[in-house]
Amino acid sequence: MLQQTQVSRVVTRYGEFLARFPTLDHVARAKPAHVREAWEGLGYYARARNLHRLAREVTDGTRHTDQRLPADPSALRELPGIGAYTAGAVASFAYERRAALVDTNVARVLQRAFAPTSNVKTPKGRRIVWEIAESILPRTGRTTWTHNQALMELGALVCTARVAHCGRCPVSSMCRSASRLSKQSGSRRP
Repeated sequence: MLQQTQVSRVVTRYGEFLARFPTLDHVARAKPAHVREAWEGLGYYARARNLHRLAREVTDGTRHTDQRLPADPSALRELPGIGAYTAGAVASFAYERRAALVDTNVARVLQRAFAPTSNVKTPKGRRIVWEIAESILPRTGRTTWTHNQALMELGALVCTARVAHCGRCPVSSMCRSASRLSKQSGSRRP
């Protein structure tokens, strides 16, 4: 529900959705129209359709005999509506697997810290940021969970789209953008 949707719009709806569909089996057995109806007001209705298709696929007992989402990011990517970010998020947060994830906030942090001249809006820039995300992953899944959450929070609260609050950033000492800004402001002094 959080893909392309603000947290404030999702908080109440998420609880309501889980009350109506507490398990993937409940989603799978529901009529597609009922799943879309529960999604009403959140936009991007393809996500609701994909969730229904995913639930049916996972609970049909053919590929996923335990009727659970797979823990492996590659296996997750094979499910309807699951892209690289969602696969990494599910593997990392639900299963504590060592998996990279790059959302808008993480891309901004990694671009500013490690590749300030790359453009994350291009395929090449996105590839660079994903490579960085994978290269800096901690060794264990449990630590990766914390690492990924920290990157997301850093981008949401400190290294924001409008203002990079370098003065309160815990990684500014090694950030290439912060270093560049510091040199620029230092060279302007009379």
